[in-house]
Parts: sequence; structure tokens; C-alpha cells
Amino acid sequence: MEIQTSSTVILDQRQAETRTSLPGTLIRLNAAIWLAGLAISLAITIPTALRYEKSTALTALDGKLALDIEHFITREHPYRNPSLNAWSAMELSLFRSGKPGLVIGHQDWLFSSEEFPLPSLRERNLRDNVAQMRTVVDSLARKGIRTIILPIPAKAEVYGEHVPAALRSHVMQMAAVSRELDAQKLDWIPILDPLIAARLRGEETFFRTETHWTADGAKVAASTVASWLDAHSLQKWPRQDFQVSPGPRRPLESDLESYLPLRPHFSELLPPAETYLPYKFSRKEVANDESALFSETANPVAIVGTSYSADDRWNFPGWLRVGLGTDIDNISEKGKGPFDPMARFLRMVESGKSGAKVVIWEMPVRSLAMDFSPDKKKGNY
Repeated sequence: MEIQTSSTVILDQRQAETRTSLPGTLIRLNAAIWLAGLAISLAITIPTALRYEKSTALTALDGKLALDIEHFITREHPYRNPSLNAWSAMELSLFRSGKPGLVIGHQDWLFSSEEFPLPSLRERNLRDNVAQMRTVVDSLARKGIRTIILPIPAKAEVYGEHVPAALRSHVMQMAAVSRELDAQKLDWIPILDPLIAARLRGEETFFRTETHWTADGAKVAASTVASWLDAHSLQKWPRQDFQVSPGPRRPLESDLESYLPLRPHFSELLPPAETYLPYKFSRKEVANDESALFSETANPVAIVGTSYSADDRWNFPGWLRVGLGTDIDNISEKGKGPFDPMARFLRMVESGKSGAKVVIWEMPVRSLAMDFSPDKKKGNY
């Protein structure tokens, strides 16, 4: 039998009191650190603000004066970067959070918050956007152009095990998008299953710290597109062969890492750096190549899309050229969403600058949950 002495009882009581008071101590410590940081920041910021010289063109009535002062302090603050780094380090360490727009997953995986839209906005915007797509597709059909939608699955759906459990039910699901596309009787190519199958084979189809897919993911998508067009008898052009040349690996400048402003003072807290393998694509020159007779004709296929198609780091158009065996028009833009590039393509068709008869309209499914009214900001596409 264990005998407790009075000293043992007192020691147990003190340990219990210590455990009870520990959360309060941490809270008081955090508050003290925050107040000290605030005092130091004010001591530096106020003298900086006093050096501001107002432009005569600015007034306090429209808010431009306050904004100009804010920008001045941001530029002139002597400890701006260290303080920003320190604040970001505290947010990451204590709350596992970064700047708004970022979702931090498991095992150093980062996701865009756009992949987790509110259900009410998701349903309304998805319905409106797909209805607008139907209008565009009908317009192109009247000009003899066949349009096929290529919805890019959410990274969070392909790598769902890395998503925080509380958010998994909020991922923009391909199933919801496919139902709406089918309801509007739109042609579309499913690539979710091929992307998942590729990652199960050991291929990395999306970057860990980047919104977009890798070159392997783009290659899988291009192969799936080529198979779909072939199965639907849409490949009606002389086939050309393309040579694929990989370049040296390069460091990846991740778009999602920018939501964790920790460099240079807290770089060790960032997820491990990634690299990417760039590829170049060139048409093989073959003697007596019959397809050369058509080299002066218009490209039969156009890809219209977002940064999934516009960025050379994964070079989706290059993989499409290999899979389809033909050169293509690439009308894709970064940061414009799916509709602005399509408006540009429509203008090209009207002016005779594109003779494509098959259009692949690429768009990330997360973009379909966005409001694309003219006054709304586009996402990271």
C-alpha cells in the first residue's frame, strides 16, 4: 500500500495548482508580449508618421488622405519586415494560420481558401456561371465551333487527406459541378479520377505549397483530353510529332507561400521548398511529312483558360500538343478567371484571328463558386 506523507500531499496540491494556473499564465504572458510589441511599434510608428508631408491634392473627406498616410508609414517604417515576420511567425506557431486566403493542411500542405466556399455562395454562383457558359457555348456553336469544358478539380479533393478535418465537407466537389454541367447539357471531360489514379501510382499531380498542378498533373490531363476527343471522333487533322525536352530543375516560387510572410527572419518555419521540372516542346521535322502541307493553315484546336494553361512551369498547352498531335492556339491568362480569356477568344473569332474548330475551355472548379460580376475581384487563377 502506498502511504502519502503530509509533504507528498502538499507537493501534489502545488502541482495541481501549477497545472490549473498554467493556461492563465500563458494568456498573461501572451498579453504582455503583445502589449510590449504594441508599445514598441507605436514608439517607432508615431515619429515616422510625424515626418509625413501632405499633398495638397488629398483631403480627409474621401479617405485618400488616410490611405496615403498608411502607405507612407508602410514604406518608411524602419522595422516593417522584422515586425511583419515576427507577427506571422506568432500566428503560425500559436494558431496555425497565415494571411487571409490560406488554409494550412497536414504535413506542410497549403491550400487556397477559395477551394472551401460557403455553401450558399457556391450553389448560387455555380448555377449562374454554368448558365453563362451555356450561352457562350451556344454562341460558338452557331459559328461552327465545338466547345468542350475542362473543369480542373480542387487540389483539396485530389489530396483530401491533407485537408483539416473540419474543412473536408466544405471542399468544392467535382460531383456538384458535374451535376450542373450535365443539367445544362454541356460537353465536359472528367479528369478527377485520372489525377487520383496518377497520384496513387506515385506521381505528384499538384504541388504541396502551390495552388496549381505539376507538369505530371498537366500531362495526365492532356492525355485524358486527347483520349476523349479521339473517342468522340473529333481528331480530324494530320498528326504531327512533337519532341519533349526536360530542362534542369528550378526552385518553385510558390503562390501560397506568399500568405506566410516569414522571410528572411523566420524562414525556418516555412514548409520545405519545392522544385519544378520545366519542359520545352518542339515539332519534329520529318522528311516528306504530309502534315507540313498544312503548316500554313489555322490551328484546329484552341485552349482557352486560366493560369493552369498560361504558366510555362507546367506547360499544359505543350502536353496538349503532344497528346493531340497538332499545334494549338493558347488563349489563356493569369489572374483573369475563366470568362475574360473566353471574351478575348470570341473577339478573335469575330475578327478572323482564330480558325479553331474545337475549343477546350479550361477552368478550375473553385472559380465556378466565385462571383464574376464586373466589380468583383478575380481569384488566383
